[in-house]
Amino acid sequence: MNFQDRLADILWRMQEARLDLVIGLHDGAHFIEKPNPVMVLSGFKSLGAAASVLHADGRLTTIVTPAWDAERVGDANAGIGIGAVGADDIVAGIQDALGGAVPMSTGIAGFRVLPSRIADRIAAAFPNAVAADKLVFDAARTKTIEEIADARAAARIAERGYHHLLAVARPGMSEDDLAVELKWHMKSLGADDNFLLLCASPHNRAVQPSNGRKLQTGDIILAEITPSVNGQLTQICRTVVVGKPSDELARKYALVVHAMDRGIEAAKPGVAMGQVCRAINAVLEAQGYGEYCHPPHIRRRGHGLGFGSMRPGDVALDNMTVLEPDMLFMIHPNQYLPETGYLLCGEPVVMTQHGAEPITTEKAALASIAA
Repeated sequence: MNFQDRLADILWRMQEARLDLVIGLHDGAHFIEKPNPVMVLSGFKSLGAAASVLHADGRLTTIVTPAWDAERVGDANAGIGIGAVGADDIVAGIQDALGGAVPMSTGIAGFRVLPSRIADRIAAAFPNAVAADKLVFDAARTKTIEEIADARAAARIAERGYHHLLAVARPGMSEDDLAVELKWHMKSLGADDNFLLLCASPHNRAVQPSNGRKLQTGDIILAEITPSVNGQLTQICRTVVVGKPSDELARKYALVVHAMDRGIEAAKPGVAMGQVCRAINAVLEAQGYGEYCHPPHIRRRGHGLGFGSMRPGDVALDNMTVLEPDMLFMIHPNQYLPETGYLLCGEPVVMTQHGAEPITTEKAALASIAA
């Protein structure tokens, strides 16, 4: 599926829903867990508040703020032919693009995550609009060939970033300095954004953002590395020991990797996502860790990869989404174990006709740096 195929799918869904117009809205505050209908409709990651306006006849206009950012829409979508309009106010920009007319049947995607300063005005301008989130994001449940290519490029950057971490991390270096070094290195490799969790402790309770603590011998470094290329995120989860890992830590990490492998094997077309989570849990439950396979210790075993669409959603027991080729998501059995603390292990996968294919070149393995 390419970008035009997705638009055709959305237009078909609009016809089924009897909608004359769909407006995708985003406030420009990008976050790994926040779906972005403007990116789904236009392929564009805005700097500020933005909207994509899709008419039932196929006309598509993207409105961006600040106004001078309109030039980037054309640069980012060369060959797609999406019209771009710059505006200083997103609501006024949408109204201007519609010529002041409000179609009888309008759907809005992204309304529920808008800040009130925008949401209140949109509600007043389109009082009869219905929610169109499901319509837009169902069409984006699978990735386009462009998004998959970008995900693979981001995976290469993530892996090179991880190798840079191994090269520069040392005792006495602060978590913050290591995080900045890692982000800067990946940006120099072409990442346009990065969601990074990085922390260290002899016994981590969870993975979290860096806090300035200095690395010490015996620390376990947790790194959730998530760069994006052209707005498409890819994530890897890695664990590194400062010094020589204990035999127990090596065994427990091998157990978590084994659980991840079973999850990847379980992910096949036609299988519900919940089954992937169940396969991971089964490995840990068999070793007596059933208590730690549920909240408050763990909520999910992976997730979709945005910034555009988060489909197919979380790798969680209650997710009944049926897997299909070209779905892209993260499988990470990230797990707290009482003997070792929290351990990170995870790979991004793309669904094929035969099953889940990791898009990394090296599988997670326990690593160490010199003390």
